[in-house]
Amino acid sequence: MFTLAIRDFYPKDPNLTSEKQLLGALHEVLEKLQTKKNPPWEKKFGQVPMCDVGEQCAIRKGSRIGKMCDCPRAAFCNFFLLKCL
Repeated sequence: MFTLAIRDFYPKDPNLTSEKQLLGALHEVLEKLQTKKNPPWEKKFGQVPMCDVGEQCAIRKGSRIGKMCDCPRAAFCNFFLLKCL
């Protein structure tokens, strides 16, 4: 019978302390980004951010299409390609 443990997937290197420090720092940064909140004066209710021509402007969720960003004046959001044209 063949069994695997989590330790089998990690390298058997004695210099793992630097990797652990990097993972710890990355974890701290991710926690700070998750808890960061925008001040109320920076919130723009009802406004969709602008996107560039050629960028994805819509997303399909099942049978529904929702907007991610608004195309510039000279372009429009093609709902077949889901891009600003």
